[in-house]
Amino acid sequence: MVSVIVCTYNRSKHLKTVLSSLAQLTSPAGADSWELILVDNNSKDDTAAIVETFAAKSGFKIRYVFETKQGLSHARNAGVRAAKGDIIAFTDDDVTVDSRWLVELVRTFERFDSMGVGGKVIPLWTTQKPAWLELSGPDSLHSGTVVSFDHGEEPRELNCAPFGANMAFKKEAFERHGFFRADFGRKGNDLILGEDTEFGMRLLRQGDRIAYGPSAIVYHPVPEDRLNKRYFQSHYFNYGKSTARMNGFPANVVRWFGVPRYLFRTLLGHICRWLFTLDPRLRFRRKLEVCERLGEIRGARHLSNELK
Repeated sequence: MVSVIVCTYNRSKHLKTVLSSLAQLTSPAGADSWELILVDNNSKDDTAAIVETFAAKSGFKIRYVFETKQGLSHARNAGVRAAKGDIIAFTDDDVTVDSRWLVELVRTFERFDSMGVGGKVIPLWTTQKPAWLELSGPDSLHSGTVVSFDHGEEPRELNCAPFGANMAFKKEAFERHGFFRADFGRKGNDLILGEDTEFGMRLLRQGDRIAYGPSAIVYHPVPEDRLNKRYFQSHYFNYGKSTARMNGFPANVVRWFGVPRYLFRTLLGHICRWLFTLDPRLRFRRKLEVCERLGEIRGARHLSNELK
């Protein structure tokens, strides 16, 4: 059996889209070969009613889990604990999944005998892409801002972690390596990132295999409110916080105010590159690098305080 986990928080208006596409899935081995676990992360809207109405006419197994601990990692972990499947697949609450998504995920597991699988995530544009937004080339911006995961058209092993919008792991992975870390993942307005990346990299460091299934496709909308420079600056800052928490720093490093001194040197270098770059597109890219370093310094400061 495959358990599909969708976590949601106060986004009932988006749920209908993902639920409708899940209802059109081709089952890997019959209707009883998969289940949907919808984890409501303490929503205050009509999420429960939407799920109840859909479950009554869906024709497949749906279980509703209410998780009171706020945070995406808590919600995902609650879904893992409730899952009955040998494979646990994750997607977001605002996506459209391809009808063969589950079939292709299972096929990729079988082909590579892997512990995890990452599928392709294709951005679904709802408005025109801004001229300043570079998504390809050496100066492309983080795909976490515009969610995209595309490693070509051929199945292969990955040396990076898959994205939470389209990832699956054997249940054995959680039994062997633990759950998603609760100090990562969105918590209300706290947008610290990376619980999916940290878990995937944990598996890779332990020698487990993660494969890429290009035919296991999820379409992820690009909200208009993300297509502004302020959002990108916030994203890069939070990405830097996550990087500091994920990577840590050597215990014997020289620190200023609890922050490794080398981070200040790195920040100064990025500020200089930003100030002396004249090309407008490249200049904004350099500014985002400054935001990322500032976030990394903030994250290192918090980490240092926790280690006291």
